[in-house]
Amino acid sequence: MAHPNLEASTFNKYIKEELEGAKNVIFKDLSSLYPSFKIDVKKEQEDLMKASRIVFQFPMQWYSSPAILKQYVDLVFDYDFAYKIEEGTFQALHLKEKEFRLLVTIGSKEESFTGEDRLSVKECLNAYSYTAKMLGMKELDPCLIYGTVFEKFEKEDFRQISDLLKEYIV
Repeated sequence: MAHPNLEASTFNKYIKEELEGAKNVIFKDLSSLYPSFKIDVKKEQEDLMKASRIVFQFPMQWYSSPAILKQYVDLVFDYDFAYKIEEGTFQALHLKEKEFRLLVTIGSKEESFTGEDRLSVKECLNAYSYTAKMLGMKELDPCLIYGTVFEKFEKEDFRQISDLLKEYIV
């Protein structure tokens, strides 16, 4: 999870609460673990090696992810861990064949991202798709939750999100 202000978020806080104790899930709140952005690269790489599925969960902000997630990818998916270049050929390494999924909360309604006058959500997330492909990961369909800022959600909506988390994450 990468959220710069989790306490102010209803949805992302709920997702954290649901996933923290989930069986067979290594849950990481990057912003809490690394408030100064000094990521423990070796520890993160070790945990990635144990995982069969990698899920990046974050709120979309300004058509992208929070900065901590970019920092994480830049440092953790590094040369000789995630890839190498041998005789001029790119080779995926330790993340190869792992499943990869994005779980993104989006404040705006789905209609706001038609791609006509703004980028589509898929276009906003392309960098992660291309990274997963380059590193030989099996990209799974993203889980996109729209309207988290402008819509009013009831208890039943959160139950549905709990079901989604079980389907998409666990």
